[in-house]
Amino acid sequence: MQRGRHAELSLASLPGKCISLMADMPIERDTLIAQYVGEVISRAMYREPVNTNEVIDARFIGGIARFANHSCSPNCVVERWEVEEITIKYGRAFVRDQVS
Repeated sequence: MQRGRHAELSLASLPGKCISLMADMPIERDTLIAQYVGEVISRAMYREPVNTNEVIDARFIGGIARFANHSCSPNCVVERWEVEEITIKYGRAFVRDQVS
């Protein structure tokens, strides 16, 4: 997970779903599909009722997993991983600006 490896994915426009996450090839069982990343916000700031104090909101900042759609008969599961450290990815633009 730390190397950012995940399944071969792409985005497609589907009727009634807007942008959707699609697998480009069959995915083996127990394969990491993608990391769900975004801005950590408080329950009070989130637009839907939740039963936790903090939420990962990927509406404006996030990876490809934010385009996964809900399904009443899902073909994958979400695993929640809690770790002691937080890694912030600033991106190349931040590093370039700091070196200049």
